[in-house]
Amino acid sequence: MAIYHLEAKIISRGAGRSAIAAAAYQSGEKLYNAYDGLTHDYRKKGGILHTEILLPPQAPAAWKERQILWEAVETTEKTRDSRLARQLIVALPVELAQEDWLRLLRSFLQKECVDQGMCADLAIHDPDGHNPHAHILLTMRPLNTQGQWQAKTQKEYLCSKAGQEQGFTAQEFLQAKTEGWEKQYKFKNPQGRTAWLTPSQAVQNPEWVRCSKQPKAAKFGRQNPLCARWNSQEQLLQWRCAWAEAVNHALEEKQQTARVTHLSHAAQGIEEQPTIHEGYHARKLEKQGISADRCELNRQIRADNALLHTLKEQLEKWTEWVGQGVEKMAALLEQLRSNLILLQYRVLSNEARADTYKREAAYMRPLLKDVDDTNRQLTEIQLQRQKAQADKKKLSPLQLRKHRHLSEQIAALTEELEELQSRRHMLMEKLYCKKDSDVTRREKELAQLTLMIEQLDTQRNSLQEQLKKDLHHFTGLINSIPEPDREAVMDERVRLRKQITRELYHSLQAKEPEFNFARAANAERKIDDFTGETGQMQKILLRKRKKQTSRQSRNSEERAL
Repeated sequence: MAIYHLEAKIISRGAGRSAIAAAAYQSGEKLYNAYDGLTHDYRKKGGILHTEILLPPQAPAAWKERQILWEAVETTEKTRDSRLARQLIVALPVELAQEDWLRLLRSFLQKECVDQGMCADLAIHDPDGHNPHAHILLTMRPLNTQGQWQAKTQKEYLCSKAGQEQGFTAQEFLQAKTEGWEKQYKFKNPQGRTAWLTPSQAVQNPEWVRCSKQPKAAKFGRQNPLCARWNSQEQLLQWRCAWAEAVNHALEEKQQTARVTHLSHAAQGIEEQPTIHEGYHARKLEKQGISADRCELNRQIRADNALLHTLKEQLEKWTEWVGQGVEKMAALLEQLRSNLILLQYRVLSNEARADTYKREAAYMRPLLKDVDDTNRQLTEIQLQRQKAQADKKKLSPLQLRKHRHLSEQIAALTEELEELQSRRHMLMEKLYCKKDSDVTRREKELAQLTLMIEQLDTQRNSLQEQLKKDLHHFTGLINSIPEPDREAVMDERVRLRKQITRELYHSLQAKEPEFNFARAANAERKIDDFTGETGQMQKILLRKRKKQTSRQSRNSEERAL
């Protein structure tokens, strides 16, 4: 089943990550980070189906090599908390083949990222064979026309003119200065009070002494417009929408009926709790509110048991009718046939419900196991990383080799944690869970499903046993009809059948909230096949039609004379 998942993360040094380590992990390569001197070797990592780098036209061709691209990123960023790259993780539809995934990813990344000036490093992963997804690393600095990194921010000087304050970059200030704008500097008076003054204001207040060389500036500077757009919430929403459209277009091209949406249930105007599959949690509104599937199943079982009891009583009563004339025998057989159809309908309904529950259980069980396994792995990796971090703190500054070894180990564990957290997020989305309590609820639902499947199996055995007995009794009654009366009984049954069958269908419609006409017709065909009357009934109907046609012909001839 195609699912929607798009997760965005920022890879920053402040969080203990590096672009080189992330690129090495997702590509399964060995890369060296000159910034910290660490080597990241993931050549033994499995489950990587494809890797590829997409570049905008102004980017250097050498950046097609992963080591060179991300080394250029790492060396450009100087601070300890630099934001190095953006990572997108998207689920790939299982309905498509690998070549379709590649076309889908290339088209999406080219339009939404590369054409906007980003370099994109993608990798397709499917380690367990049933959870295909892609990791995408995107650069965060725009490139100029010469293929050089642009600044993320520019210093913005807060200048003053006639009591007004406005920000200008260094380039903008050249023009603003001619219009009377001045930079502001920090000054201090003899009483120790500080204030921001322009040079012209300082001339008018000679008692104030300049105490800083740095002009007044905006705290974070002015963000590059492209960077501002890429980092905006609107951009993330655009990617989410575009990815859903791209996936649906790819599915439609391959004539697949599955579709995905980036919208939450609230955004779609759906108030109910998200469902696993249509059918499983289809709730029915009743007088007391919403009834659970378990309650509905119990009601159906009680109704089936009541039916079995009624049929047994009728069978004992109708046995007295045997040998009491053609009309009573025909009515008895047609009523028995009607009951057989009703039993078969209940068996088919039971099977349909059980199949639905089994599909849901088969869907939920491996996902819940994967969530449990992933949680266990997360705990183990977190403990390993905590131990490595504690061991590193105990080292002497002179133990350089051990420092490097533990740093590489911590980096590897960090990337593994990120991968596991993304995997857990994706699994929980498949289960429509947002928090751990939702997973616990799904586990309880699976246990309930398993119990309901067992109840349905037991009930179906009872229905089939009664059906077998009634079929045997029906066949015995047919064989007990004297040979001279058989044709007359059959003719009478044909006359009664339409009315009795119509009454059965009306009764089912009244008693069954989800009456299925096709299922009822299928039950009728099955019973006639079981009793061997399908061909016999067709012969009788054909004989009747011939007689009717012959009679109509004679009447026409008489009228002509």
